[in-house]
Amino acid sequence: MQVRDGMSKVVLSIGPAHTLREAASLMTKRKVGSAVVLDPDRSGIGILTERDILDAIGSGQIPTPSSRRRTSPVISSSPRRPGHSSKPPTR
Repeated sequence: MQVRDGMSKVVLSIGPAHTLREAASLMTKRKVGSAVVLDPDRSGIGILTERDILDAIGSGQIPTPSSRRRTSPVISSSPRRPGHSSKPPTR
């Protein structure tokens, strides 16, 4: 198998002035995981990936609009030990 056999045929290009939120929206609509960043004055200057967007959200670079902000409990990814219940102990 060669790269051409596994690559996506849909290529999304965006400009460097797009916001990360706009880029994420376009990537979602096109169902692609990355976008080529083009500048009219230069050739392809980079690529924006889902990972780049996730990193930006995780580091607070993309603020959540206050109208959409929700308070929710923290979900732990630690596995439960056998024989232990998630219910608080009763006395």
